[in-house]
Amino acid sequence: MSSPTNTKARSTDDEIDLIPLVQALWKSKITIIATAIVGTVASLALYVSTPEQWTASTYITKPSLYSLYKEVNEKDAPATASPLSLETKLYRTIQNDIFYSAMGVMAAQSVTLKEPPPKQSANEPVLYIASTTATTAALASSALKSAMETANTKAIELNLPALAAGNTLKAFNTLDEVKTSTIKSAKKFAFLGAFMGLILGSAFVLGRFFIRQYKQSNGA
Repeated sequence: MSSPTNTKARSTDDEIDLIPLVQALWKSKITIIATAIVGTVASLALYVSTPEQWTASTYITKPSLYSLYKEVNEKDAPATASPLSLETKLYRTIQNDIFYSAMGVMAAQSVTLKEPPPKQSANEPVLYIASTTATTAALASSALKSAMETANTKAIELNLPALAAGNTLKAFNTLDEVKTSTIKSAKKFAFLGAFMGLILGSAFVLGRFFIRQYKQSNGA
């Protein structure tokens, strides 16, 4: 008849009482606050010593099929002209060749190219983000613009050498101005340092509490 009583007593002993845990944290609040401050100071020191990184980016897409057709065949075509249906596939192939050649040149110049997932048509991305990083906003913007200009020139030379000189054709279209941004923020560093310090301080206090409880239970 004593078995159920032992089981109940054992299950009660296995339960964790949160009140002593909260009390232990409260009693050691100075230690926890101190570790949070130390973490904040360490993060700010890391922030100061880490070189700032700026990212310049813009959206690019394939060149206009009409512009390609006009540049190759009709220098003075009216605004309503469009590629003939029988030639559409040919010019679309040239369009792809020019565009992906330009992307390859940019990639070789350390330009990052990513595809925004929602911007797709017929399983093929129609929009890309071209970006590069540098230690200042001006350097990042200048590097991206220079890489895009070089990529445009080389892509035309590779695929349409007859149009390489003095043409208005673009290997890709930019859909926005080059914008710069930085992910380095003193507030973010300080918050992360304080949070990590808070976690480490709390873990230290709780670990000491559980060790004390373990020793007391074994001693009893």
